[in-house]
Amino acid sequence: MKKLKYLSLIGGLLLAITSCDDNEPQSFLAEDTFVSFPEVTASIDENATETIKIPIALAGLPNGEKVTVNVAAVTEGEAVPAIEGTDFNIKNKTIVFEEGFGTQYIEIEAIDNDLFTGKKTFNLVIASTVPVLKETVQNSVRVSIIDDEHPWAAIIGTYSITGTSGFDGTDVSIPAVVTASDDDVNVLNLNFGYGTLATMSVEEVEGEIMISIKDNQYIGPTPKPTDNWNRYFRATHVDGEDLYTLNALTGIFEDGVITCEYGLGFQAIHPTTGASGGYFTLFEDGIVFTKAK
Repeated sequence: MKKLKYLSLIGGLLLAITSCDDNEPQSFLAEDTFVSFPEVTASIDENATETIKIPIALAGLPNGEKVTVNVAAVTEGEAVPAIEGTDFNIKNKTIVFEEGFGTQYIEIEAIDNDLFTGKKTFNLVIASTVPVLKETVQNSVRVSIIDDEHPWAAIIGTYSITGTSGFDGTDVSIPAVVTASDDDVNVLNLNFGYGTLATMSVEEVEGEIMISIKDNQYIGPTPKPTDNWNRYFRATHVDGEDLYTLNALTGIFEDGVITCEYGLGFQAIHPTTGASGGYFTLFEDGIVFTKAK
């Protein structure tokens, strides 16, 4: 009987100890805790009136130790760097996770400098943590400052290109989208919807806005007849039954309309033999790009 009482007493003590352990807060282990950015990229317009909020997450345990995270802006390796204090400000470079886990936000505001400088970028990085946590691969976000004060903003937009078919004389209409280029302020991208962009040069000549689209630009694949052939934009001039190719398709932009004296065509070229599959779209002279309202 005494042995049974002793065994019961020992069992009760073990149960009490186990119960106490279950109710104790779990210890904070720096090697098991890390902070990271859930997103890899972010962007904000230069003239945005509100800040962009970039999430930063601490993977830890409830009731864990307080963690302080410091962030910084880094521009090393960026072709067109965004400069802190000139192009943007970081409103909160220090984040404190009082409970040892969770998600908070770093706020970034853009600075409008009233000049077109193109897209600028920087990397928002985790500079340090207190206590020191293990490093994570996702410790930075690439942030783009988008400048919408483009000098040729009036040209940028969606167009309908209309003209007369060089094949049968019927009316032809195809869509195109003009966007800004990151490479040159006087070069715009032209998307016909085939997967690859053509480029359009813009300049002002004696008070007129002139556009120029170079001939023979690759703009995407086309299934002709079975395999993908190479699809090219062509600057053309049809004279009766004769077809001429030009160095470029040129025109004048005014009030949302680009008027061209000559035409354009789309041609298919075999990727290995170089054989021409002919023109599957061909405009005669006098085509018009009309911008959507």
